[in-house]
Amino acid sequence: MNKGAFSRPQTAAIPLDGMTGMPVAGARRFERRIDALPGIVAFTAEIFERRGFDRGLLPAVDFAVEELFTNLVKYGAGTTAPIWIEIAGDAGTVEVTLVDQDVPPFDVTQAPEADVTLPIEKRVPGGLGLHLTRRLVDEIQYTYVPERRESRITFRKSSADRETAATGEGRKRC
Repeated sequence: MNKGAFSRPQTAAIPLDGMTGMPVAGARRFERRIDALPGIVAFTAEIFERRGFDRGLLPAVDFAVEELFTNLVKYGAGTTAPIWIEIAGDAGTVEVTLVDQDVPPFDVTQAPEADVTLPIEKRVPGGLGLHLTRRLVDEIQYTYVPERRESRITFRKSSADRETAATGEGRKRC
């Protein structure tokens, strides 16, 4: 693991509040650099292993985290603040929150959809990663705290078997 890619949270971690209040499995802050991605993937794998989360969820969780983290790094409006990532959940549901500080608001839930019906040569670059993320996860929420210039993006991914058993239905898209 590249120890320079991230650091463990300090004792006064940013309080994170997810969608459901599920038990927190782990939280870390990562430097605002694309080369932090291998450390993030190692972090999610460690949490999944340690907590016994459904490993079938890991590829979608990793994709969503990588996409959202990359967007925060690329469009972070000049801040150097680290990005906090918290993972919560149980065996069948994982909830991830990314916290970005000292940034203007950008609500990913209101970003325009990528037009995937156009031929590739007529498409406008950008938005495809978020488009795919929206389809891979069950729900995405965004909050902004203006007093702290803090954005929070939380997404949830559940096992299809768990949702079918709990609701009698298949997954619903956000």
